[in-house]
Amino acid sequence: MSCPPERPSKQQAFFALLKEGWTSLHLDARRAGVLVPEPFRTEAHLILQYGHDLPIPIPDLEIDEGGVRATLSFSRAAQLTFVPWSAVYAVTGDDGRGVLFSEDVPSDVSVVAAPVPEAGDAAAAEELEAQAVPTPVRRLQSVPAHAEPAPELLGPPLVARRRKRPQLRLVK
Repeated sequence: MSCPPERPSKQQAFFALLKEGWTSLHLDARRAGVLVPEPFRTEAHLILQYGHDLPIPIPDLEIDEGGVRATLSFSRAAQLTFVPWSAVYAVTGDDGRGVLFSEDVPSDVSVVAAPVPEAGDAAAAEELEAQAVPTPVRRLQSVPAHAEPAPELLGPPLVARRRKRPQLRLVK
């Protein structure tokens, strides 16, 4: 009889997923030691996103045994945050994979995790794939200015927008 694989710590899970891309911490912002902007301090389920190549870069990401410290952007305003590991109950990657620490989930938060098929259970794996919703792929194509693009590339015509009158005026 084999032992189940040991679950990684929150810090190990965070590091592993951060190497692969964007990573989210699901946390209870009401816990002691959490430092987030005032409007979010009463949230039982707050998700903060971290990564090395986010659209708004994180200049000072620090991860240690105590938690995660970083300056994050909230409505384009930089705010220093600190999340102790004791407040984290799930660590997820941008592809949906992650680790749930069910013992730390607040009682007023319900979490539904997708079932993980047993090794060798191909039918369960196929059923999970069938339930997955495909995300539409957006493709951009460039067309030389001197060439006439094919009609199927153009798509439906865009509706012309009426320009509003300028809202600024010159004051002397």
